[in-house]
Amino acid sequence: MKKLILCTCCLLAIVTSNAQSITDTVSIGAGYANQKWYSLDNDEQGSAPKNNWDIAFEVSGYGTSIHINSIIGTMLWTYPTNDTTGWSTFDTTGLYTWAPQYNSDTSWTLGAFDKNAVPTNPNDVGWGIYNPITHIITGDSLFVIKLSNGSFKKLWIQDISGGAYNLKYADLNGTNQQNVSLIRANYTGKNFAYYSLQTNSALDREPAAADWDLLFTQYTTFIPTPYTVAGVLTNKGVKTAQVNNVADVSTYSNWQAHPLNTPINEIGYDWKAYTGVWEITDSLVYFVKSKPGDLWKLVFTGFGGSSNGNYIFTKEKLSTVSIKDIHSSQSAFLTVYPNPSSGDQLNILFEITNGSSFSNLVIYDLLGKTIYSQQINNTVGLNQINITNKRMEPGIYFVCLFNGQEKIQQKLIIK
Repeated sequence: MKKLILCTCCLLAIVTSNAQSITDTVSIGAGYANQKWYSLDNDEQGSAPKNNWDIAFEVSGYGTSIHINSIIGTMLWTYPTNDTTGWSTFDTTGLYTWAPQYNSDTSWTLGAFDKNAVPTNPNDVGWGIYNPITHIITGDSLFVIKLSNGSFKKLWIQDISGGAYNLKYADLNGTNQQNVSLIRANYTGKNFAYYSLQTNSALDREPAAADWDLLFTQYTTFIPTPYTVAGVLTNKGVKTAQVNNVADVSTYSNWQAHPLNTPINEIGYDWKAYTGVWEITDSLVYFVKSKPGDLWKLVFTGFGGSSNGNYIFTKEKLSTVSIKDIHSSQSAFLTVYPNPSSGDQLNILFEITNGSSFSNLVIYDLLGKTIYSQQINNTVGLNQINITNKRMEPGIYFVCLFNGQEKIQQKLIIK
């Protein structure tokens, strides 16, 4: 038994938190010229001009969302007069009385092209209809798009078939028609593929989705009408909690008291306000569960505005992602806080995402000796156990959660 535990510990790459606050600055440039993708663990992962694309196509998984680049003035309208049979007789009379479409500011899976989906039809993606037999999505809508250079195009997302988005667009009078096939496999591991209708070119702009947590950018929000703001959006799979009215942001780390949320604008733009100068809300803390599953504390301390596009903040890793057995599923997550620990109290927090009725919590020392053991009745969601560590001498321990067939393990340091 001792050998098995020691071998498992050697094979697993276990990383612990140093609980050190780091000050960092991300700059998107004067006039907010760029978009920057950022990893809390590894800092900046990519940068691209904000104005070199017009449409973004979701390419991760089975995603079908299509976005517009509204921050540079791109606008989109669904053609209300006819379905795709009206391509050749396109009439834009009364265009500005049509309702413009915008991307959602809370989810990556709802772009401007998707807004007309019929909620009662699970096969309607907004711009087309999914056929569950052929697995082809066929476009059933026409669109008018106004580009940032002031020109107008008519556009038809014809289908997703053969692993590609197929579309065509032209001037409103039908001239300068372009037929495009955007192959999803060319963007493996990315969230979106991008396209410029102004240069008739496909663009690979963003880093791999697994490599970043935060996007520093401008985006369109609704207060209540559409308005462009500079802020921070989170990646798919990243969860965030906003904590207001914190008396001392430098010492507050009680993340477990605040539900982690999935809206991509949970951080957003409203941690700052302009009153002739940029003022930062000094009682605001964000807790972020990153793409790898680590828990971070984020506090904004400065903002340069359009003069330099600087976002200034401190970040602190509070807990490292649990290390799983090679055969385990992703049904639970474990963290120990504080870690390293020098006090009498340990907080063991674990999140259960499946329906297992109970788990076993065991703490081993380096020799494999059981120091603590408890059977736990599971509750789906966050669970917490508080234990004393008076019996634990200074050294290294391993906290293990056995949940069904799954083993989750985290290293614990007692000072």
